[in-house]
Amino acid sequence: MLESVIYFRGFPTSLHGLAADSDALADFKLVANLPEEKVNALRQRLLEARGFLDPKALTAIVHEVLRDENAAGSIQRALRNLSPENVKQLLSALSEQQREQKDFPLDKGDLGRLHQILPTLIQPYPALARFKKAERLSKLTGQQLESMELICDFRPIFDEDRRQIEGMMPYTRLRVIATGADGLPRSFEAELTQQQVSDLAEKASKAKVKLDVLRNSAEKWVPGGLPDLPLTRVPRKESSDA
Repeated sequence: MLESVIYFRGFPTSLHGLAADSDALADFKLVANLPEEKVNALRQRLLEARGFLDPKALTAIVHEVLRDENAAGSIQRALRNLSPENVKQLLSALSEQQREQKDFPLDKGDLGRLHQILPTLIQPYPALARFKKAERLSKLTGQQLESMELICDFRPIFDEDRRQIEGMMPYTRLRVIATGADGLPRSFEAELTQQQVSDLAEKASKAKVKLDVLRNSAEKWVPGGLPDLPLTRVPRKESSDA
């Protein structure tokens, strides 16, 4: 009898779990040591940001203001994972951990600074909120494609005694793996005729032309209005997969 298999693809971390995570605590330690003028300068730059504050744009702003690789990484993770609604709960969880653990890495001074910095820094920045909304919408419009392969091969045609190969049958298999609504992979395979392969190539070519038209039109209507996401990113070069 086959055994059941359960797939885990991660789960949201609770604020209490975050308050006990060693990597997160190291980030909070660095955040607590930020000078007040740097915090205020970063907050102002984030408020002034236009368009979509994707990871690349966020990285550029944080590095520009802080000029500290370690602190910049900590700030980016905080901005991406925290919201104004859960800052108060996080600070409460950190205070609770500090009272209960003798070797807690954050002292009272660090917690005092975090009580000042996080409510100031973690804000509903329009450009960041806009990107998060676009990111969410890109995952709601359909099952996300994980991989797609076209496998071409031969199948031998044997004689009645299965001792000699009398011919060969070429075939093409389309294999698609997408992420289902439950977050688990869903696969689909289909055998394609040579005509269907040609049709698929023609439709893909037409889709590329239409996407270029849509992208150019969107840029004219709303300059900078396309978020940098896997769904919208233009490939740098043609795929080299066989």
